[in-house]
Amino acid sequence: MKNTLSKSDRLTNNVAISQIYDKGKHLNDYPFKVVWIKEVGETGLKVVFSVPKRKFKRAVDRNQIKRQLREAYRKYKHQVQKAAENKNLRVSLFLIYLGKDIPQSEIVDDKINLLLNRLTKEITDK
Repeated sequence: MKNTLSKSDRLTNNVAISQIYDKGKHLNDYPFKVVWIKEVGETGLKVVFSVPKRKFKRAVDRNQIKRQLREAYRKYKHQVQKAAENKNLRVSLFLIYLGKDIPQSEIVDDKINLLLNRLTKEITDK
């Protein structure tokens, strides 16, 4: 499998994003929060990345954190993708950064990997 994150892997529909946030299940591991929802039908994995403007006023800082999130997600998404395809589900994720400082890349990688492993377990158990 390729480690890519194409446009088709991203969730851009505002209605779908608000549904995920309202009805989705939460996984927390500070400084990250994953809100996810699974839907029957189309298989695959869709994702949205978010860094709050309230905590990071400068767009440069928000964009740097989002780049780190996308990179870590791109590396570790395959396990969740396989679990969703095996269960014939479409999983939509909302990855949110909750911290107050710009994180180191190693911390982002470790935490995202841990959260995606926990998400894989949640998907396969049900």
